[in-house]
Amino acid sequence: MTTRPNPQTVVLAVLLSAVALAAHAGDVQQDAKAIEVLEQMVAYKSTLDQVVITGVTSMDARLDAGLMVSNSEEISVSISRPGSMRISNFDGEANKGLYFHEGMLTFFNSANMLYAQADIPEEIDAAMEFAMDELDIEAPLMDLIYQDAGARLLSSDATILYLVDKARVGGTDCHHLAIRGPEVDIQLWIEEGDRPLPRQFMFTSKWEGGSPRFIANLNWETDPNFEPDFFKFKAPEGATKIRFATQQ
Repeated sequence: MTTRPNPQTVVLAVLLSAVALAAHAGDVQQDAKAIEVLEQMVAYKSTLDQVVITGVTSMDARLDAGLMVSNSEEISVSISRPGSMRISNFDGEANKGLYFHEGMLTFFNSANMLYAQADIPEEIDAAMEFAMDELDIEAPLMDLIYQDAGARLLSSDATILYLVDKARVGGTDCHHLAIRGPEVDIQLWIEEGDRPLPRQFMFTSKWEGGSPRFIANLNWETDPNFEPDFFKFKAPEGATKIRFATQQ
C-alpha cells in the first residue's frame, strides 16, 4: 500500500474538537454560531446508519524542483451500520478499495492486483480504530465516518470563526466556517437547512513549504439501497493475496 501525506485523517477530528469547547482567554476566539452549526452537523450525521459519500479530493504536493502540483482522486464511501463499509478511491490509473464486512477487513489495489485481509472488530468505529492503529491503514475521509465524531477531541486552542452564510458549494447554500490551529488552518462549508452535512472542506498546512492544501468536495446520499453482496469483497481473477506488513 502506497503511503501518501494524508491530512484528511486529521481534518475533521480537529474540526469537531470545537463542539465541546468553551472560549479561552487571550487570542483564541470561538464563535457561538460556528459551534452551533458544528453541533447540528454532528447530531444529524449520527442519525445516518446508511449513507454514501462521493466526491473529489485534491492534495498539493511539492516536486523536487519546488513546483507545487495537485493530485486529484475520486472517492466513494458507502456505510451500512453497524458493521459494513466500503471505501474506494480512483486516481485515474488505479482503484484502491477498503472493505469492512462481518469482522473482516480487505484492502485491494488494482495497480498490482494484490489484496490483504485481516480480522477486525465487527462494529465500524472500532474496526476503523483497529485498521489505523494496528494495520497502519489510512483512507480518505476516515474522520467523517465516526458516528460520534464529536467525541474525537484533539485540542482546545483552536480559533473557530463563522465567516458567512449563503456560501455556494455545488449550487447549495452553506455556512462557511474557519478554524485556525497551531499547525493547520481549516475551512469548512456545511449545508444549510435540514441536512447540515459538510459539502466542502479545505485543510492548509501552514508551516510546510508552499502551504500545501487538501480539498474535498462532497455529495451525500442519505437513503441508499445496497445490493446484498455490495460490501463483500470478491477477489478478481488474477489477484494475489498477501499479508499486511504488520502481520509479518
